[in-house]
Amino acid sequence: MRTLRRWLLPVLRYGLCAAALIFLYFTVSWHDHVRLQDGSKLRLLAQREDAFVVLHEGREQLLPPDAVQRVGPDQLPAIEYGIRGVVLASDWRLALLAIVIFAPVPFLCAFRLVWMLAIQEVRLSLWNSVKFSFAGNFFNFALPGTTGGDLVKAYYVSRYTHRKTEAVTTVFLDRVVGLLGLMIVASSTFVLAWSRIGWDPAYRNRLAAGMAFVWLGLLAGCLVVFSRRLRHAVGLPQLAARLPAAEQLLRIGRTTVAMRQRKGLVLLSLLATISLQLLVVVSAYVMSLALGMRGGFALYFVCVPIGFLIAAVPIAPPQAIGVMEWAYIIFFAHGGLNPKSAAFAFALANRVIQLVWSLPGVLVPLLGLHLPSQRELAELERSAEAAREADDTGGESSAVPLASAPSR
Repeated sequence: MRTLRRWLLPVLRYGLCAAALIFLYFTVSWHDHVRLQDGSKLRLLAQREDAFVVLHEGREQLLPPDAVQRVGPDQLPAIEYGIRGVVLASDWRLALLAIVIFAPVPFLCAFRLVWMLAIQEVRLSLWNSVKFSFAGNFFNFALPGTTGGDLVKAYYVSRYTHRKTEAVTTVFLDRVVGLLGLMIVASSTFVLAWSRIGWDPAYRNRLAAGMAFVWLGLLAGCLVVFSRRLRHAVGLPQLAARLPAAEQLLRIGRTTVAMRQRKGLVLLSLLATISLQLLVVVSAYVMSLALGMRGGFALYFVCVPIGFLIAAVPIAPPQAIGVMEWAYIIFFAHGGLNPKSAAFAFALANRVIQLVWSLPGVLVPLLGLHLPSQRELAELERSAEAAREADDTGGESSAVPLASAPSR
């Protein structure tokens, strides 16, 4: 079964990536196009006050204004901007503001990691947590994979304590808390903006059903974590004790259950997560304004977190390449609200924001901290696999999958 999972998961990931990239290739255009009165489209080279310069059968032609369709109450020309046009027309001051708004996010992640480790009586200074968080974020881009930069972060944290199993497990539990914060932000805004987003009712109801299903899974996991009676009633600790590496599995389980004893720190970590997720969404919304995109504030508060949740699905390819762009086109170009190229550029812009604030992480190994070897990363990968097995068996832990999206 484990062998099947080892080859099936990569096939699903890269197959999904290939399908998404094919979709994007045939959907998103680099060049601008203008729609004519007969419904056909031509590549737009330039727009003048008295004419449109288009490319037709390899030759430049001038079209009179009345040859072009008009849309909207203002009767604007029906121009479908390509990626190049969207980028050139963007407001670079707003784009810079979006990057600045994101600045506190990695530091809030560092605070959360300190508090999560404190639950396990693992002491880590805030300065080291900041360094390790930046390093993990950077290697999420440099070492895409099952857990990306989380392995690097776990490696650095484990060097500062003799409780290595607890430290490594906590790094991944930190990710789970981040996903929970995403769900809270997305679900709360979705409920509050239920009637404000102009989605098709059937589409909106399907999305609501999907969110409800995720919440049921999270609720089931929380019941297992916080109910000792339930765990022992179904014999989960006894089952874990009979499995290979039983002591390791039980230590992982106890690490998870310890969260029940430190509810204050868990709540503090969750509040930090919600705060940083709100900053992420505000940053993304400002970037959408920079790109000239339409749609109310509520739309972005619902769809941006959902996009990151899609990126965190275990079968998503590394960094959700192609998949997040696909999702954003569905969300933000639905019904012609925005050009598909603008939604695509928006997804890429959000990646750029994350990349900018992960770049300081490259300084961590350059300034003296040993970069883990492939062997050391493989050992941590096995620890992560043990954590997943503990989740699968319920060995005193919750059944929450580990994610592969950038850590927040």
